[in-house]
Amino acid sequence: MVFPAHLEKPTMAFVGCIQPIGAVMPVSEIQARWATRVFQGLAKLPSMAEMKEEINKRKEDMQSRYVKSERHTIQVDYVPYMDEVAVEVGCKPDIKQFLLSDPKLAWEIFFGPCTPYQYRICGPGQWKDARKTILTQKDRIIKPTKTRIMHSEMAHSSFNMLAKFLGILVIFAAIYVLM
Repeated sequence: MVFPAHLEKPTMAFVGCIQPIGAVMPVSEIQARWATRVFQGLAKLPSMAEMKEEINKRKEDMQSRYVKSERHTIQVDYVPYMDEVAVEVGCKPDIKQFLLSDPKLAWEIFFGPCTPYQYRICGPGQWKDARKTILTQKDRIIKPTKTRIMHSEMAHSSFNMLAKFLGILVIFAAIYVLM
């Protein structure tokens, strides 16, 4: 839904002409990254026939899932679409790989919010501070809302730590049982 299927060569891309169930700017950014790679010849598009088939399949899916109206024409679910384009760019993080090499980062990517930083961890357009930014993103969200520590919060902090520890144990036990 970025490149017109009828062009012989990929010389035009429509970036941001989409209505995600989520933020449009990160979608536009990853689409632009993909378009740039295609224009540079670093990524290839499928054949015209394959693209047209994919377009028809997506149109049918959108019509069955979303409101039928002239306004709702190119709707997508944010996370699956971001992951799909990230695969084309070559920057989708591999959670399984990070589980072994950096479990803390894997945890944040899998259970935390889906932010554009995770598509800067690896692949083209990699950013050296992406890991640090992912691991501290909740602090940047919560800290501005906190003006002082309340006594009731201090009592709950040890309970929260215990709950997190037990959650991690349950996940490792589940992984162990599944293996």
